[in-house]
Amino acid sequence: MLRFYYLFHATLWLFLAFSRAAWHFKWRATRALDLPEGLVIGPKEKRRLKHYFYGTSYLAAIMCALRNQPRSGTEKYLFTNLSALAYSFDDLVDVFREDEGSSILWQNNPEAYGLVADKRGLALHLLHNIYRELPEKDLGQFRSYMHRVFNVETAGRQKVGIKRYWDIEILEKITAEKGGCSVLLFRTLLNHNLSMEEENAFFQLGYLIQCSDDIFDLWQDHQAGIVTLATFLAERAEIGQLLRIFEQQVVITHRAFRQTAYSPAQVETALHSIHFLVSITRVCLRHYVDLEHQYGALPLHDRTVIVVDMEIWANRFQAFRYLLRPLR
Repeated sequence: MLRFYYLFHATLWLFLAFSRAAWHFKWRATRALDLPEGLVIGPKEKRRLKHYFYGTSYLAAIMCALRNQPRSGTEKYLFTNLSALAYSFDDLVDVFREDEGSSILWQNNPEAYGLVADKRGLALHLLHNIYRELPEKDLGQFRSYMHRVFNVETAGRQKVGIKRYWDIEILEKITAEKGGCSVLLFRTLLNHNLSMEEENAFFQLGYLIQCSDDIFDLWQDHQAGIVTLATFLAERAEIGQLLRIFEQQVVITHRAFRQTAYSPAQVETALHSIHFLVSITRVCLRHYVDLEHQYGALPLHDRTVIVVDMEIWANRFQAFRYLLRPLR
């Protein structure tokens, strides 16, 4: 019965967190960007911001469940600006020059890259908003994680043409670094101390989230020629290996959270909040396993067959069944 209590508590926590997030996005998110006169974001960018904003709101809910304290006004301001910076940066990476020397040219220097790649100055404006509001004691750690995310994103290591990186161990390291540092980047925006144990817990969570994103984005990444753990193993008809990697990371993440100094109630509430993401990812993985069994290999050319739509009630019911299962 205790696990159902934690699941109920996590559900209530997420409901309240997303209710507050919805109100904040409607009334304050755009104003929080403090855009100067002449710099505007269009309808498409607002949709992109909304997508990233709600994704990071889920991340914030997990972090705040662990510390048992919602975000302050300043923390919401910082999260909103970093969410906008994240979508802006992802768009800039799409046009990044992928010649052999590009990763050396921009290594540890996102500000210089922003000056060249973003003529409107939106990314640098958002970054300076964060620099202005983030306490001085946290700036060094924030920059460190930002540089690590920037370096792995712009290194060009996950493109089809760069054959030497087609190795599962390298892809695992890239996935962990990208996801782990992205989550820790947001964690630095919360105004309380980060212990080594908590740092490891959120790094492992970031790896898990990135793995989940790559699993759901399998068809899109394959079409774009991006090599991830999901595309690499799907093209080799090794979805079972992808399933094992994901489930292993679930166990590692749970263990890492339980090694933090927070109370068992706070830890279990956070873990049951993560359980929502794990459950819907299991639906997607089960779909891939069934397809591989049916076809011998995933029909990667067929979007209709591959993409898992969580708006379909059958998928939602399956996710609910996974949600009721005990944590591993």
